[in-house]
Amino acid sequence: MDLNKSFPCIDDLERATLRRLPRFASEYLRGGIGREVALVNNRVALDRVRFDARYIPNQDPGPVDLATRVLDQDFALPFGISPVGLSGLMWPRAVEILAKAAAKADIPMGLSHHATTHQSDFHAIAGKNGWFQLYPARDDDMRRAMIDEAIKTGFETLIVTVDIPGLTRRDRELRVGLSVLPRLNYETLWQVATHPRWALAAAFAGPPQFKNLLPYRPKGLSAKQQVEFFATFMDRPVCRQVLCDIRKQWPGKLVVKGISGMADAKAARDCGADAVWVSNHGARQLDAAPASVEMLPAIRQGLGTGAEIFVDSGPRTGLDIARMLASGADFVFLGRPFIYGVAGLGARGGDHAIHILREELRAVLVQLGCSRPADLSGFLAE
Repeated sequence: MDLNKSFPCIDDLERATLRRLPRFASEYLRGGIGREVALVNNRVALDRVRFDARYIPNQDPGPVDLATRVLDQDFALPFGISPVGLSGLMWPRAVEILAKAAAKADIPMGLSHHATTHQSDFHAIAGKNGWFQLYPARDDDMRRAMIDEAIKTGFETLIVTVDIPGLTRRDRELRVGLSVLPRLNYETLWQVATHPRWALAAAFAGPPQFKNLLPYRPKGLSAKQQVEFFATFMDRPVCRQVLCDIRKQWPGKLVVKGISGMADAKAARDCGADAVWVSNHGARQLDAAPASVEMLPAIRQGLGTGAEIFVDSGPRTGLDIARMLASGADFVFLGRPFIYGVAGLGARGGDHAIHILREELRAVLVQLGCSRPADLSGFLAE
């Protein structure tokens, strides 16, 4: 199969994914929260960012070079793979497929604390390209033990997610009866039976489990109590003191994810973060949250040119990556597009999603007359 012909863009991968996934998995993947106003606004805000192409430059800008350096590490591209919780539900062994693709393409990938792959298995594949995302437990001793485990595993970069202070209600997930781990009933069994490729992959992978959380699960819990533990173990805001304690314990690079404005950006910096990650969690937490690309200019201005700023929530094309870089980000992360790649194509999906985004981004820079991602801000239209 000629993948460039059959799947020339991420939207094509999404359509293939929705055909291959049971409804409980696809609704979790593509949904936002509430009326999904923020989900729509992520798209609308990106489309508002326009560029001024330079077709008659003063001099030849030279070949496009997409290499980018962040957190004292060189990467081949200015984008990476976001941590996505329950990715193994959406496509079995998605983490392993994407970790191989990230290492091959030399881009970073974050492993969700709620992944169905253990961190040691992920690190063995991703190596230096693998980062670990921590949801800080409300119990201080448990949180410290989780960080110690990440240190012993060998991670050099820790992503602390701060935008889940408590449980949310997501209408799509409620409609399909999705719990933290799916409940087996007649409806879900029918969905599985009518999606044989997903069912076969799931049979080989085994039932999804939160393997990075199992060691911290209290003993003797019923099935219902286990579900409650996985849903609520981090049910507590990450206050400044907790973030400062994490900074003292963590010896490597610290990234704070879930920044939604200058107050949080400054707080993260004051607590010792090496980078801030602007995000509205893919429009899955607060339906009144501003789009990430809307927040970038003010946060860049407030933190200054020396700060390292990452961003996610909404991008699905190389043009979107360029828009976010031009708006103030140093690096862009994408989640859903990579899951669409894996769920739509299986083992080839991670490589192909990276290929699509890389070539789209390269084409944008060529059209603008820009040779480096770091220079994109100079091409924004007035």
